[in-house]
Amino acid sequence: MIKLDFYQRLLLAQKVNQLCDFMNGPIQPLFHPDNLFLFGEEIFLAHRGFMQVIAPYTVTENDFLKQYRALVLAILYPNLSYESLNGGSEGLTDDLSKLLHGAKNVTEINQIISDQIETQKEIRATELRVVSRKNYFIFKWGSLLFSLSTILFALLTGNYAFYQLPQIERSVDAQAKYIAKDYAGVLTALADVSPSLFSQSIKYIVAVSVIQLDHLTSLEKTAILNQLSQESSENRLLYWIYIDRNNLQQALDIAQNIGDEQYLLHVYTKLYLTVKMNDQMSGEKKQKLLKNYQEKISQYSKKPGENKSENPTK
Repeated sequence: MIKLDFYQRLLLAQKVNQLCDFMNGPIQPLFHPDNLFLFGEEIFLAHRGFMQVIAPYTVTENDFLKQYRALVLAILYPNLSYESLNGGSEGLTDDLSKLLHGAKNVTEINQIISDQIETQKEIRATELRVVSRKNYFIFKWGSLLFSLSTILFALLTGNYAFYQLPQIERSVDAQAKYIAKDYAGVLTALADVSPSLFSQSIKYIVAVSVIQLDHLTSLEKTAILNQLSQESSENRLLYWIYIDRNNLQQALDIAQNIGDEQYLLHVYTKLYLTVKMNDQMSGEKKQKLLKNYQEKISQYSKKPGENKSENPTK
């Protein structure tokens, strides 16, 4: 990803006003930085919803404003995720974020961005007037390096078009299904993608989708989800991804590593049921494994506060 300075991010945020044409229309944009593509001076969307047919569905003006503001803030503050900004901007305390947070409509947001651009233009014009001769040569050599990097970029474009772009499209598709609470669709969209390629936010929505579809009680789901967030450790999120993909030994290794007894009970229960249904395993090995897993299940089921409902022999 190309790193933009603040002025460039302002210019990009200004282009988001092109999405205002979708307000109150049948086509609803998926507001997310990963869903935006810039070609020249125009912004294009990889995914769009349509009324009650394709997610995201039609939203109210208030929801449109909320998502629009979060997208602008995500562009201006790239260290923060769109998901966290969509829930509020309490973590931002600078004057610009306060102005944006206080805007009552998208017109006010666009005006704030325009005013900031004019201010930055004046600052940049002042800085350019005092550039020294030494910096001139730095810029000259920098231009040469930029030309070389452009050639390198051209060579890498093929890799992006045939490998990275499909991954981005799958991620955007999964995010749209997650917003629509189509948890099975999330897992299907990313089924062929290695977890090592997932961003932290994608790991989170996959983990949540697995939990929502797993054979857990409502109370168990609520308790587990309350402990998960996009700031959770990578291992906790990968645990559920491996559970879904039946990589139970990897899930067990993670559960043992983090020492979570609830996770251990759950994966041992999965292992027990998997072995029990395996008709290809030798009888001696099968009974040995079942006994071992049953002992582990009993051990963690007896811990104070643990739910015993997962014991497969009861």
